[in-house]
Amino acid sequence: MRLLYITESVPNRDPVFGDGSSMIPYEILRNLPADVDVTLLTYAGPVGLPDEVFSRCESVQVLTPRSRKAAFVRSFAGLNGVGKHERATAEAISTAARLSADSDATLIHGPHALFLARHVQGPVVLQTVDPWSIRAGMDSAIAPRFLRPAYRARERRALRAEHRLPARARLLTVGSRDAVEWSERLGRPVRSIPNGAERALRPAARQSGPVVCFVGSLNYGPNIDSAKVLVGKIAPLVWEKVPEARFVLAGRRPGPDVLSLAGPRVEVLANVPSVLDVFQSADVAAFPDEHGVGIRNSVREALAAGLPVVATPVAAREQDPHPLLTVEQDTSRFVDHVVNRLTGPRPGPAERDADAVRTWQTVTQEYLAELRSAIHPGSTGLPLGSSPA
Repeated sequence: MRLLYITESVPNRDPVFGDGSSMIPYEILRNLPADVDVTLLTYAGPVGLPDEVFSRCESVQVLTPRSRKAAFVRSFAGLNGVGKHERATAEAISTAARLSADSDATLIHGPHALFLARHVQGPVVLQTVDPWSIRAGMDSAIAPRFLRPAYRARERRALRAEHRLPARARLLTVGSRDAVEWSERLGRPVRSIPNGAERALRPAARQSGPVVCFVGSLNYGPNIDSAKVLVGKIAPLVWEKVPEARFVLAGRRPGPDVLSLAGPRVEVLANVPSVLDVFQSADVAAFPDEHGVGIRNSVREALAAGLPVVATPVAAREQDPHPLLTVEQDTSRFVDHVVNRLTGPRPGPAERDADAVRTWQTVTQEYLAELRSAIHPGSTGLPLGSSPA
């Protein structure tokens, strides 16, 4: 297969500038079989192209986006946002059209690059982690009251833009509930392909504990709220029973709201090179999320590392059952589960070795199945809003 892979940013897992959107194409490219010839079309940014991505591709073209100031002026009318206008250059449009003509299929990743679907030739698959209209709807719900009209207007604009996506394009997102909702909003099929995680079990011996960790992008609104709940509501109740417990908040680019939570028993770790180190030094991961869309990658990664997780239903949304995962909404019971993990024995082999976490190899095969279905439209697709078995 000759694949044109268009990404809205350089595929990477950078601890500072990487995110869920850049992670997916990074992992897909690393796990594609050798018989897929990849041409990568991406945009320059703060992260350079990783060697492992460059070496996997037959050819790479890195576009220069429009300046943010110029993009803001173009987006003043509110059409699709600044990110799209940074990327919607004449060079990007002509290059995508030319390269797609020489490819068997095109895979476009990221909401800011979906506009190129109208310009590529041949079969096309579109993937976005969080459908933009659904993400905007969540932002509307949690925004200050005086800002909600503006957020709702952005949600409507995003939905209008999504309605203009070509009918021939196959649509993918991560969460199955998001896939169903997006399908209903657009009146067309949407498939879900959940993310994966690599198993890297931690040592069974207790580290310097007891430690509760929280991992996530610390500049993301719902995660900021979760960190505040963890430190302001959960931690004091845990300290009543385990006074020596430490809480570690780890993730990229923490802002003042998160940094201010640091204290004698609360540590904020910014831009950690590997969250596995955080998981391996903790006794339990706690995710008291109240808002969110898609699937929480850090819950899945913690489980893949053999770390017990206590999570609210929002944080555990669409996670497969796992012996290390406890889902609890009630605050007092949530605290009890955290305390039990802090004071009880570490998970035994049966819990830690549970083979219940999807791998990126599996995920990549599911993307390939979608691309083949785009090339051969008569092939059997997935049920609406579901992922392959």
